[in-house]
Amino acid sequence: MATMIFRIGQIQDRTSGYKPIHYCLDKKSTKYLQSALKAHETIMGVLTPKARRMITAEEMKSAVQAYLAFSDSGRKELLEKIALSGYGENDEKPEVSLELLAEAWFKQKMTQGATDKHREAMLHEKTLILDFFKALGLQTTADLKPDTAYDFLAWRSTANYNNRQTRISASTMKHNLQTLKRMAKVAARNGWLHNATLWDDVEVKIIAGVNTKVVEPLPVDLQKRILEFLRRERSDLHDSVLFLLLTGIRIGELDNITPESIRGNGIVLHGEAVGRNKPISGKTAAAARTLPVCPTIAEIFKRGMVFKIGVNNIKLGLKRYGFAKAFPGIHPHRFRHTFAVNKLLSQAATLQMVSYQLGHSDIGTTANLYGKFVPEHFKVGFEEAIKERRELVEWLESGYFAG
Repeated sequence: MATMIFRIGQIQDRTSGYKPIHYCLDKKSTKYLQSALKAHETIMGVLTPKARRMITAEEMKSAVQAYLAFSDSGRKELLEKIALSGYGENDEKPEVSLELLAEAWFKQKMTQGATDKHREAMLHEKTLILDFFKALGLQTTADLKPDTAYDFLAWRSTANYNNRQTRISASTMKHNLQTLKRMAKVAARNGWLHNATLWDDVEVKIIAGVNTKVVEPLPVDLQKRILEFLRRERSDLHDSVLFLLLTGIRIGELDNITPESIRGNGIVLHGEAVGRNKPISGKTAAAARTLPVCPTIAEIFKRGMVFKIGVNNIKLGLKRYGFAKAFPGIHPHRFRHTFAVNKLLSQAATLQMVSYQLGHSDIGTTANLYGKFVPEHFKVGFEEAIKERRELVEWLESGYFAG
């Protein structure tokens, strides 16, 4: 729908699914501008979708001025000519198969640098999008419409590929939708689609407890009981959980940890990133970071079990066997949240340092998630909670293997 900025006589049309059109008219009287806005909407209403995508701001301005200059009969004749002219039909973009589009997107991703693990993930993304196209009977780029992204979200919410989870998480939906959006940009760059921003306004609504987990940090007593249980029952899983609590790294980043990751007094994750350059094994440039090595981490590296268990076995170990029965609802990401709360509430690290150690690209993300745990935000009466966390962090980092 178009709007008018009367102060400067500018019509702005940001109709979803089409390129924005802005243009200014010469006459500034309110009555004239109101008539111009109505004329704009009338002309847009008779344009075919193809013509609507092709028309320029200058052409639209000329059509509106001509419409206002004509009598009623002249306006009717003008609209008939516009409707029947097939404006832009000869300039249509070539239609290509959606299989070719998906392959072009995949090739682009591969040229940006990818590990074998990333290649496998991108192949999965490609297959998923092609399955969606097939399920809805979409064959060429001409079949891609503004509502296609909404159709994708509806389809993806039920297509779980035999996953044990009953719902698809919001983060998974957002990641898959981003792939679809990038395919639109690849298509536009290759001249197969008019509008690269076709689905930019489509977003995944995040609802805690419905499509995203309610992640709560672990209380001090529960952390101790978990570690005691694992130390007794699963020493291999124990070292990995302890390492996650001490570093706050993402569970997937454990695959990048090797005995050679320690360099001096730090653990180097994802190699050395310079400026905004994204490391090949990380999500963003911020993923490349160096974490401090405390005595407990040094001992974990010396024991070596953290390098042998594997990420999938860690996940299974938390979901099954005696652990899941003793500690229901524990998943790897809770250790990441717990690390942040331990550090902030104990005053062992600033918000900026916690953001860096978590690998967040924006400190605002850290502040939104954990800012409420910064000690200065607490009122009188929380001294005991701060003291408890401080003692826990000191024990985890320095005294854990001492006794």
